[in-house]
Amino acid sequence: MCYTYRSAAMIAVAGVLLATSPLLGQRVPKWGTGGVELNAHVGLLNDEPEFSPAGEAEDEIRRDAIVGVRLGYVFPQNFFVSGEVQNSLLRISVPGRQRNLNSWWFTGVVGYNLQFGSDAQVFAAGGAGAVRWNADTLTPETDFALSYGVGGRYYVWSDLAVRVDGRMHHVPNALKATREEAYGPGRPDEDLFLAELSVGVTYFVGGPQDSDRDGVYDRGDLCPDTPIGIFVDDDGCPLDSDVDGVPDGLDQCPSTPRGATVDEYGCPGDDDFDMVLNGIDKCPDTPSGALVDDEGCPWDTDGDGLLDGIDRCPDTPAGAEVDEVGCSEIQAGIEEGLLVLHNVYFDFDLDTLRPESLPVLDQVGRALLQRADVRFEIQGHADAIASDEYNLDLSQRRADTVVRYLIENFPELDPSLYTSVGYGESRPMATNETPEGRQENRRVEFHERQ
Repeated sequence: MCYTYRSAAMIAVAGVLLATSPLLGQRVPKWGTGGVELNAHVGLLNDEPEFSPAGEAEDEIRRDAIVGVRLGYVFPQNFFVSGEVQNSLLRISVPGRQRNLNSWWFTGVVGYNLQFGSDAQVFAAGGAGAVRWNADTLTPETDFALSYGVGGRYYVWSDLAVRVDGRMHHVPNALKATREEAYGPGRPDEDLFLAELSVGVTYFVGGPQDSDRDGVYDRGDLCPDTPIGIFVDDDGCPLDSDVDGVPDGLDQCPSTPRGATVDEYGCPGDDDFDMVLNGIDKCPDTPSGALVDDEGCPWDTDGDGLLDGIDRCPDTPAGAEVDEVGCSEIQAGIEEGLLVLHNVYFDFDLDTLRPESLPVLDQVGRALLQRADVRFEIQGHADAIASDEYNLDLSQRRADTVVRYLIENFPELDPSLYTSVGYGESRPMATNETPEGRQENRRVEFHERQ
């Protein structure tokens, strides 16, 4: 029964190949594209231990070599037909005797190829024919035989392939006349199953060719010199899905945006590292770190000459002088945690802000918003014209006014982070003997606190 199972398995494999082939997007092979097939092969026939004469002592057909030739034709539609002649010198062993069994197999086969990759095929094939038995000292006999199985070809050169076949040979009621002559009449029917595994060389003659191995026959290939590895359309011409000049199959970056320039591998560059590709970038020399628009050109939102992304203070007021990182004196002072202002003016002997002080404090408020989680002490300082007690009170009231103005006009600021302290004349920066010195001592300072 073991050969019955093997036979069923081969039929199942062949059925799966034939059933699934329309789903695999068949294309013609790149090499060996059909035509007349010439094949020579050698293989092995497996033994058949279940073949026995009428329940007497068991016969055994031993495994032996098989050689043969095939002549066939492979059609462009992947079907093929062939005629096969094979020979095997089998031996029948019976109790006390052994006879040579020279077998000749004549088979017509129909098959279907399934392409795998550029150079390989698998196929399912089946057919029928006759087997001629020539046994020593017995009359020659001819039986009907079936043949079916699977195989594959691997193309090693143009029109030259290695072919491997796995076959099951089924001979219904095999060697009945031979068995009756050897053992007497009345032999029961015995089906013979022989498994074949063979390998050979196939050469194709006169079939349609595919010189550039792109999967399109020369006769229909509008681009017959396509380099190997490039994907082509139905006319055999290279595909370039992203239109970058590097064909699909060679393009290692097949989704390059339209217009970008690429290297020989089809990959775009970004020389200024601004995330806008060369060829699309209209400002290809943007300094590193600058923010850019969709065309790769940088912004300077506050117009201070330093580009956004590099500018640490991108909202500097128009016309303000800035340092090397794009910050005004006020922004830099708040950023560093120490800001001294000599241009915050109050009415004489009062804590009322003059109008010209308001734009200055507005700049301070915007700078504080950039460090909105930092504590600051706002200090008021005075000159030494009046008494210590008077100056201490006036400087305190003026510091309170500055904090109140900032909290009222910048509600995003947290009032708990800002304290006001008046130091009066206790911390002079210059002499109080000159008008210039006294002016320098009248000031407001912002100090970062932990």
